[in-house]
Amino acid sequence: MLRTAIVLAFLAPYAVVACPVALLLSMATRSARPLYRLTEWGFRVAFRIAGIRITAENLERLGDGRNVLIVSNHTSHLDAPALFLALRIHFVALAKREVFDIPLFSTVLLRAGFIPIQRGERSEAVGAVARMTAALRAGASVLVFPEGTRSRTGALGPFKKGGFMAAVGAGSRVVPVALHGTLALMPRHGYGLRPGHVRVSVLDPVDAAGYSEKDRDLAARVRSQIDRALTGAGGDPEGERSVA
Repeated sequence: MLRTAIVLAFLAPYAVVACPVALLLSMATRSARPLYRLTEWGFRVAFRIAGIRITAENLERLGDGRNVLIVSNHTSHLDAPALFLALRIHFVALAKREVFDIPLFSTVLLRAGFIPIQRGERSEAVGAVARMTAALRAGASVLVFPEGTRSRTGALGPFKKGGFMAAVGAGSRVVPVALHGTLALMPRHGYGLRPGHVRVSVLDPVDAAGYSEKDRDLAARVRSQIDRALTGAGGDPEGERSVA
């Protein structure tokens, strides 16, 4: 718990200072880059304080990151920041609408292009798919956790189709990612951090242009890749490198 307290003691004041600075720099440069740069620095320091090491495999499979849907398994609150540090691309993602009630932080998320969504609302889901499609067509990288919630056991759950519909509509490359280790370091019903190793495996991309929006084969193919990587402890040691 002491380690967690130290991380929080760093992140809380850092966010208070970094959010307005990032927003001012973003407005001055007319770019979201300062938002990501300052976020990256904060996460990197926090992970080091927590004693969490991140390695990534086969990053070249991401390509240039434009019009890419990144699809990952989801077990912990650590997942998104770990992927942010490992993949090193400025992705946007869906975020629960409650998060957008936090002053300043919500402004940062909106300026970066993050998409609010209310769980259980069909109209919200339809709107989110449309905004993801538009973001992809504009050249963004979009991260989705298609299970919709964190796994309790680490086993991969069924996939929702929204992100895949957006990828088909935008003719995107879909890049599956297997995230290993975050459940043990920060379980679903806990906020205590444990030191350890997170491994991010980038798997074979799939071209969504060859599928239709009603076709479930795209989601099945991507899910199969991630499941095999998780259950078989996948990965390519020769392609692995430390990133944080």
